[in-house]
Amino acid sequence: MNLQILYPLNRFFTKNWVFNCTRLPTRLPHSQSSYINTRHVGSHLSLGRVSLDQRCVKCNSRRFFGSLVRSSQGEFSTKYVHSPSIYKIFLLLKKDNVRQGVTRFFSTSLMRKHGQGDQHQQGDSQNPEEEPGKDGGWVTILPWVMLAVFYLLAAGSDPTPETTWTTFYREMLSTGEVERLEVPSSQDKVYVFLHRGAVVGGKEVLTHGPHFVFSIASLDSFEKKMASAQADLHIASHDFVPVRYRTTNELLFTALSAALSIAVLGLVWYWLFGRGTKGGNKSGGIMGMNPFANYIKAKPTVVMPGGGKGISFKDVAGMEEAKCEVMEFVDYLKSPARYSELGAKIPKGALLVGPPGTGKTLLAKAVATEADVPFLTMAGSDFVEVFGGVGSARVRDLFGRARKLAPCILYIDEVDAIGRSRSSNSMGGHSEQESTLNQLLVEMDGMNTMEGVVMLASTNRHDILDQALLRPGRFDRLISIDLPTLIERQAIFEVHLKKLSLKTPVKAFSKTLAELTPGNSGADIANICNEAALHAARMNEKTVDKRNFEYAVERVIAGMEKKTQTMSPEERHIVAFHEAGHALVGWMLEHTDPLLKLSIVPRTNATLGYAQYLPSDNKLYSTEQLFDRMCMALGGRAAEAKIFQRVTTGAEDDLRKVTDMAYKQVVTFGMNPRVGNISFPVRKPSEPTKKFYSDKLAKLMDEEVRILIRKAFLTTNTIIEENLDKLNALAHELLTKEVLSYDDVAAVLGPCPYGDKRVRFNSQDGESKSQSLFTT
Repeated sequence: MNLQILYPLNRFFTKNWVFNCTRLPTRLPHSQSSYINTRHVGSHLSLGRVSLDQRCVKCNSRRFFGSLVRSSQGEFSTKYVHSPSIYKIFLLLKKDNVRQGVTRFFSTSLMRKHGQGDQHQQGDSQNPEEEPGKDGGWVTILPWVMLAVFYLLAAGSDPTPETTWTTFYREMLSTGEVERLEVPSSQDKVYVFLHRGAVVGGKEVLTHGPHFVFSIASLDSFEKKMASAQADLHIASHDFVPVRYRTTNELLFTALSAALSIAVLGLVWYWLFGRGTKGGNKSGGIMGMNPFANYIKAKPTVVMPGGGKGISFKDVAGMEEAKCEVMEFVDYLKSPARYSELGAKIPKGALLVGPPGTGKTLLAKAVATEADVPFLTMAGSDFVEVFGGVGSARVRDLFGRARKLAPCILYIDEVDAIGRSRSSNSMGGHSEQESTLNQLLVEMDGMNTMEGVVMLASTNRHDILDQALLRPGRFDRLISIDLPTLIERQAIFEVHLKKLSLKTPVKAFSKTLAELTPGNSGADIANICNEAALHAARMNEKTVDKRNFEYAVERVIAGMEKKTQTMSPEERHIVAFHEAGHALVGWMLEHTDPLLKLSIVPRTNATLGYAQYLPSDNKLYSTEQLFDRMCMALGGRAAEAKIFQRVTTGAEDDLRKVTDMAYKQVVTFGMNPRVGNISFPVRKPSEPTKKFYSDKLAKLMDEEVRILIRKAFLTTNTIIEENLDKLNALAHELLTKEVLSYDDVAAVLGPCPYGDKRVRFNSQDGESKSQSLFTT
């Protein structure tokens, strides 16, 4: 075998082997063509001029075999297919120093690649049956050798450059550069071997052949064409270019290829799946690792006792009822004997439900810190994969780990990703989600259920969860975490304000901020505090004061103030009268919320102005209360129509709210005498259309909704006409100052006919969970 054939070996043994070698040249003089001479020199293996150190190896197998094929496939496939050189490759790679070095590479670098550290390696090396340098080394390197040889034999592409008969005749045959020609057994092409030093296309040929190949129609026509061409060139018959015919046993070659393919597939199968049964290694696969088994394994975050993130129940403000229920789980796991003596059994699971940002995950983090047992957590989306069966396999693996660590707590965040209700559709990814859900149901309360694993989960879409998941025995408790009330918001503000550098005590801000943020969740409150601190830092202030918090509240509610976008004078007039109309109508009606602020400053939330109100804590609303709210929402449109004799698109959001309130009164609340005391769900755009009533009743409902809205608009228009001077005064004041407070509005409109509504608001313990914010 020529030394050039194994030249790519100098690229194979790289990086972790101390590669003391003189790199072989790209081409070698013909006189240096010889067989590889292998010999041991101390701890080195000498390959011709290549010296390799045995101490460590970390190669890139793909680069090795790719370069091996690219550099030697042509000559190897044409000259050495039936020579004993293949056997010499096996003898070369069977040397203990190469075998052990390559084995050492695969047993270290691949494990690091798959996320296994030195501890795993040390554990494996202690098992004599898995010692890479002994029995397992040859099994490790053999598949790579077989794959390389198989690729060399079965590759369908020929790296020899192709040419045409015309080019061959003009640039090679006529100039006397051809040394010989070879015709393979297929007799469909001819390989051209040129003399050393031949010049073709302006380039000198210094490598071994074959150098070119061209196709022929038939062997007879080629022989006649060659003889005629050489006669035309006046070449004597005894000087004709020699033509050699290679003969191969096609049947034997086909049998060898088939046998080699079967052997390679068998080795790959054994390599991936069969090796896990030896030596107690159950992971299987490459170097004892099955990549498929590793793929289907669950990867939870495990918090051992004492290893929490420092969040305790004291850091979770508000939601006292939810904390009390969750702490009961923790207390049971800490002292189960006290409950067992009374015959009590801890609930197997609890589901935390509530709007986004209310602290469900935060409560779970507190449980991880407070519980004196292992805490395992995963997200519901971690079970969702494109491959079938992976989700259910990960569920089995997760609960298997939890049972080994029992007693423990298992927490799945956003469980609706795998707990969605099952349906009759069993195609594609939907059936995969259902199989994952079925496995979860079995693990939570099935034949193999074990004691000691407490299940916690959280979601903000519990309405779409499967009913089998919510039944007692799986999730025994449904812990509802609602938006915080006034008192709870004050407690949450106190927790977050302690982390800020304030100018005044915490309690001086917490109550006021709680009143300014109705309907805000715990995440919103944390964002407001952070925005206030960022604003203070932007202003180069040493402490956070009232102005910073006012800025933060406005930014969260209506967005950042737009300084680059200015409104035209006409737009400012329209927006001013629109917002003044909201404030005036709300001021003159009884069942409306107290005004907090009026502004015509443009904001980034697509608002040109807004009127902010403080809603009450009413849980029940009468027809009069809902009607007054509809009138206040229509105040902006009525003011535009009265002052400018035309309307604009600024009332779009107001009209949407009015329509929603009107339909709920007629369709859901049963407040319309003609429709009667019936209730149907109001269809949402995102939900599929499904009618629960006839077209005749639907037509009646639509008519009653229009009548109700028309009545509300007439009432609003009457208030605007009766107080037109106050509307003009309030609008001009707003144009002058741009932002008006409650006291500024009271100075223009006079005392409220129904007394100071702020007193009524402050006398209550809390307020509703929805914020009234009318924007333009």
